Amino acid sequence: MEFAAQKARAGLWTPEEAPQRSRDALQGLITGVIRGQGHRFYKAANESGHLCGWIWIGPPPDARRVPNEQYLYQITVDENVRGRGYGRMMLQALEALLAAEGVETLRLNVFHWNRVARGLYDSAGYEVLSAGEASAELCKRLSPAR
Repeated sequence: MEFAAQKARAGLWTPEEAPQRSRDALQGLITGVIRGQGHRFYKAANESGHLCGWIWIGPPPDARRVPNEQYLYQITVDENVRGRGYGRMMLQALEALLAAEGVETLRLNVFHWNRVARGLYDSAGYEVLSAGEASAELCKRLSPAR
């Protein structure tokens, strides 16, 4: 599981505990429990209809929540189709969807070692809110829907 590998690589979980902790963390999403708490899960398909990735968004995980804000918990592009622009297209589609819903801000966390993701977010206009030893919290103000 990529989520488990990322947490272990960042030093947040040990490699031994990462698989179970990731299952526990994602259990609410998988069973649909957290969807009732404002979390959403989207699958992305390419032009041929083949699944190429997925996105998980929801309310921010902390007390600093502000009105009209969402949090990008995970964006994953299938390993077999990486480097073809699907991540950028998924992010742009998500931003457009959220802006159309009246969401003003999208926040996320990115690990420092994930240079591909960091490059994507930098080029998409995300700004650093805070940075820690393993990761940075980023934020983007979304353009209102036209």
